[in-house]
Amino acid sequence: MLKKIVYSFIILAVLAVGVNFGVKYYANKKLPAVLKEQKNFPYTVSYNELDVNVWMGSFTVKGVQLRPKSTASDTLKNTLYASIKEVGVRGFSVWKLLRTNKIVANRVEVIQPEAVLYDTKRKYDIKDDVEKPFRQVIQTGSVSIEQGRFRMLDSLKHPTLKVSNVFFTLTNITVDSTSVQKNIPVRYRDYTLKADSLYYRADKHYNITAAHVAATDTSFTARKFHLVPRQTRKQFVAMVPVEKDQFNIQAESLSVQGADWGFVRDTFYLHTPRVVLNSIKANIYRSKEPKGDPKRKKLYSELLRGLAFDLDGKTLQIKNSDIQYEEQIDFSKPAARVSFSKFYATAGNICSTVGRKKLPDTRIDVQCLFMRKAPLSVNWVFNTRNLNDAFTIKGHLQNIPSEDINPVAKPLMNVTTTGILNDVRFTFNGNKERGSGSFAIKYDDLKVAMYKKDGKKKNKLLSAVGNLLVKNDSDNRLEEAHPNVDRKKDKSVFNFLWLFVQQGLKETVLVGIVSG
Repeated sequence: MLKKIVYSFIILAVLAVGVNFGVKYYANKKLPAVLKEQKNFPYTVSYNELDVNVWMGSFTVKGVQLRPKSTASDTLKNTLYASIKEVGVRGFSVWKLLRTNKIVANRVEVIQPEAVLYDTKRKYDIKDDVEKPFRQVIQTGSVSIEQGRFRMLDSLKHPTLKVSNVFFTLTNITVDSTSVQKNIPVRYRDYTLKADSLYYRADKHYNITAAHVAATDTSFTARKFHLVPRQTRKQFVAMVPVEKDQFNIQAESLSVQGADWGFVRDTFYLHTPRVVLNSIKANIYRSKEPKGDPKRKKLYSELLRGLAFDLDGKTLQIKNSDIQYEEQIDFSKPAARVSFSKFYATAGNICSTVGRKKLPDTRIDVQCLFMRKAPLSVNWVFNTRNLNDAFTIKGHLQNIPSEDINPVAKPLMNVTTTGILNDVRFTFNGNKERGSGSFAIKYDDLKVAMYKKDGKKKNKLLSAVGNLLVKNDSDNRLEEAHPNVDRKKDKSVFNFLWLFVQQGLKETVLVGIVSG
């Protein structure tokens, strides 16, 4: 009896080994055939080694090469090329492979992929490029990528996107008709992404770089973020047909926290309780040499109102930053420069109007040092649903030597001053047509110097007359005015504010000196 049992076990073991060997042999033959027989899969797949473990329900492919099929159309021949050190498929069902010619697995692991995407004029199609090939070849619950590298090249084979050391996981994947109709290639419960050395050519004027990026379905962070101009100032000015700002922006870090996004009835939504930009160094430069742009500029309330998706940003914070704005008449004169250092700002309720009948006011509070010396606070309020685009900006500037605003006053108004501006306060009520409000200033020992049009030689006569007209100090009280200005609709809201402040200075300090 014991011998029979032993013999039975031996026979079963031999049969199991034989079945395993046969299934493994067949799977080794079947897997390559599955990939080759997919007519709608636009790529050929080759590899150096395939190891199938039937009992563990997994297989590993090493030395994978992905190339466009030679029979594909010309528009596909120069799209995606990839080499992968290793692909591991876990929770793999041999029986479904044998029955359905489809790879069904719990998890796919991609180790050290290097992918290059070449320029193509072909329009990207979610259904043809993702849904059909993906569904016909493999079905999996999760995908992970380790130590990946990716490059996107233009028609001249210059990089438009480079990213290295990519770690990516995507779980609970499903592809169905609903996701395809909404132009979402996959649905997921959770994903994580980490990568180093990001480079992206944003457009013909700017590159974007970052030392490290990390993202999940609810958050995004980037370190050492940099928006880099691709041209010098002179080159940029020669390229633009009308006046345009050139930006050079660095941020030690930026983060989006607690985000919720997706689609509701085909309308995209993005909600986040907090966005933080830390230690920004921003330079904004504008040359006045190109002709002015005659297009009407939208105020921020109209810009938000015009968004076609549901945006709800509860709080935007800018911390410990340094912002400079430079404006240059031409390259024969130095640029007028305004700086805001130790810049802290909080903006609340940045919302679009999609899906909302009522909105809270958007409020922006700023604390900084103007020209690196004078404390400046600004409070800005508007409501996106207000069709008149009404807003109120209140400002308070304290204790600034007037010499420190000469880098602005001289290039723009051919005026320099000496003295102390002890206190400047204003309330500016504006809308898309005009603005008015109150302007008050307290100053001591103020003197002016007027310059000729070239900005180099002092106009002694006008300077003498100007100092006769200017009251040297305000007798320790605020000199008040109530300026009214019309908005130049081809200019920004900041130009609108400057017109108001300039008019306030004319009516309190520079009466009869500076022409309109």
